[in-house]
Amino acid sequence: MPIHLRDLTPIDTNEAALLFFAAVHRGTADVYSAAQREAWAGKAPAPVAWEKRFDGVSGVVAESGGGMIGFMTIDASGLIDLAFVHPDHTRTGVGRSMYHAVQIRARVLGAPRLRTFASEQAKPFFIRMGWTVDAPNTVIKGRVTLQNYKMFKSLPD
Repeated sequence: MPIHLRDLTPIDTNEAALLFFAAVHRGTADVYSAAQREAWAGKAPAPVAWEKRFDGVSGVVAESGGGMIGFMTIDASGLIDLAFVHPDHTRTGVGRSMYHAVQIRARVLGAPRLRTFASEQAKPFFIRMGWTVDAPNTVIKGRVTLQNYKMFKSLPD
């Protein structure tokens, strides 16, 4: 099915929260333990907690078959905070399509470089997109430790 990209809007928060939950719990099961996935995304989807999540950011939504299959955000400083693809659509070009759109937005926003904290699952994707690992990063949620990676990519003029 073809992928359609559109602007992310506050109306997308409920569907994005559900996708996030699936992406973390199903999509990262091979790299994070059940306790780590629960610490990251909770025991159940929490759309109410996402009500303000898209304030102050720009982003894109990938749709196919009339539903959201991915979303990615960027802010004016070049931070990609949220980058998720539904586990049924990984390795199909969805992430790459969203990433190219977000990189164009970063240039429009005037960001000289992109940065993110990539999960174990997302790290190889960002490396394929030309990113560099700056340093490993440890996140503690409750009593659970998660490893991610501080990464960056300079944008050419």
